[in-house]
Amino acid sequence: MRLLPIVSPTPEQLKILGDSRPGFVLIRGAAGSGKTTTSLLRLRQLSGTRLARRMRLGAQNPVRVLVLTYNTTLQGYIAELAESQVQQDDGLLLEVKTFGKWATDLVGRVNIVDRGEVTAALRPLIREVVPSGSPLDFWVDEVEYALSRLLPDELDEYVAAKRDGRGTSPRVDRTLRRRLLDEVILPYQKIKADRGLCDWNDLALEAMASEPAVYDIVIVDEAQDFSANQVRAILAHVSDDTSVTFVLDAVQRIYPRYFTWAEIGIEQRNLRVYKLKQNHRNTEAIARFVLPLVAGLPLDDDGSLPDFTACVHSGGRRPVVVAGKYSDQLDYMLDDVIANVDLARESVAILQPLGGGWFDYARAELRRRGISFCELQRSRTWPTGPENVGLSTIHSAKGLEFDHVLLPGLNAQVTPHGEGEGDASLEQLRRLLAMGIGRATTSVMVGYKRSDESDLIGLLDPSTYDLIELS
Repeated sequence: MRLLPIVSPTPEQLKILGDSRPGFVLIRGAAGSGKTTTSLLRLRQLSGTRLARRMRLGAQNPVRVLVLTYNTTLQGYIAELAESQVQQDDGLLLEVKTFGKWATDLVGRVNIVDRGEVTAALRPLIREVVPSGSPLDFWVDEVEYALSRLLPDELDEYVAAKRDGRGTSPRVDRTLRRRLLDEVILPYQKIKADRGLCDWNDLALEAMASEPAVYDIVIVDEAQDFSANQVRAILAHVSDDTSVTFVLDAVQRIYPRYFTWAEIGIEQRNLRVYKLKQNHRNTEAIARFVLPLVAGLPLDDDGSLPDFTACVHSGGRRPVVVAGKYSDQLDYMLDDVIANVDLARESVAILQPLGGGWFDYARAELRRRGISFCELQRSRTWPTGPENVGLSTIHSAKGLEFDHVLLPGLNAQVTPHGEGEGDASLEQLRRLLAMGIGRATTSVMVGYKRSDESDLIGLLDPSTYDLIELS
């Protein structure tokens, strides 16, 4: 699968690369602004600087570098890129890992309870507290939000905390938060202790308390989807001399993990902030198409809306929205790929909201047409074969880049959400779809079934795409 090419630094990037001082650096920018490229260029520059200093001082300890990514797929992609950027030197130890793999390696082998087990433990507690008919997933997320934002001895602060990043519907006032804390969150903590269970937040807390493994360089990619306690764990393993870089765009946050830098111990005066404004990935047509999905969503200081006026590539092919049965959607899209895409040089991603059996038809159709493909989600190594068509969930495509993106099957069935303005689930879906579309450099196709149309389709501006009605 083709990798993102590393290009010569732009003037925006050169300013960041010139800052090699220890301390905290925050790189912000919208999708396509070159955040990943910048982080890799910074990785190369900082590694070279530290190796030169090591040689000059005659130091014996190696330069320790940690690059943390959002998910396994992105970890494989970044690892492949990072290896090509960092000079091979026995004096440099480079780790490219997901947070989960890094933390597990620190604390030793642990069995993390999965989402289903967490939900099963919380369900009877939640149902006694929240209004009947409320979406269970929202409340499970609420519990995880509180636990992952606050330290165990600070959980009482949840009741009065400014609850950003969770939407305004369902409404969670202080009275309800008090009940959630006393009757759901604290009992859940006891259930885990009694049963010897460990969830992802427990892993972060254990990593925070483990013996320090001090790094010289730390880069955290897609940092907007790391929790406060995960970042606290990372900071427990750096010194005053460490160069720590966070790369993020809050608009692309797809998990409810909002926190402020101050609350995890980084004062604004100690945070050097750089913003990438130009869009080097998307064409103007793609940026126009994606903008309505995120326009109007709450922004914090670390968010950047897509700006079609900042696209390096003007014009571009208009996105296409295809209405029809799933099989007809995908057939239309693959016909277009065969007619217009050079699969020897260009990459194509087929993205869907859910994995598993939802990809069965796509796999069968690609094989029938003789199109080689690879599976991208949850792979710890980036596929290096000649296949330039990849299958992935939208979640797992985060941080990646493809020439062409196909998003069939965008139906209501796979994009459920609550009701009312400010619904947290709908806001999350809007960010997720915008992120998926934003992976494309050249063309985008979205498909849905007329009788089961996702509400996300109605948010798109018809003037920014061509509609194809299939019988």
